[in-house]
Amino acid sequence: MSRAYRVRVRESVRHTVRAEDHVSTSLELLEILPREEMSDLLRQELIGRGFQEQGQTLVRRVDGLTIEIDPATGSVTARVEIAEEVEHHGERVGIADTDWGTSGRKRTEAALREELREELKSRADQGSERAQKQATDRLEGALSDLRGELDRVVNRVTAEALKRKAARLGQIKEMTEDTESGSLTIVLEV
Repeated sequence: MSRAYRVRVRESVRHTVRAEDHVSTSLELLEILPREEMSDLLRQELIGRGFQEQGQTLVRRVDGLTIEIDPATGSVTARVEIAEEVEHHGERVGIADTDWGTSGRKRTEAALREELREELKSRADQGSERAQKQATDRLEGALSDLRGELDRVVNRVTAEALKRKAARLGQIKEMTEDTESGSLTIVLEV
């Protein structure tokens, strides 16, 4: 006479979910002064805003957001990276029969375990998609602030380049600058 009994399997999976998103653009600096001087002005302005030299580029990292700017070319890359440890647990219960013997029990356990692993893998994939969306949303949120800051950087560098160029062309008689609007008026005597 055969008897049915329960077979229970448990699995636990731990992994690191990583997601990244980035965007690249370039600063539009007018070539008022020679390229090297414009690059130096840009470098000085960015260092004043918390960027650190890393080889040829300037980098600032804040809360998982990395901004890299190459002052020589004006290329800008903003990157967000997210990494988190995730653990998923699961359990499956099935029925086996004593008539199936030990091999039947092992086949039942293997089938339950495979089914459970597929479910845990599906959960892990959903976690990866969620992390990717989170990275993209975070990058989009940071871009508006970054655009404003980079516009101010370009305005400051342009203003300083104009002042230097004017001083080379003649004697500056009058200079008015409105940092709010970004306007600069230079009166010179040549």
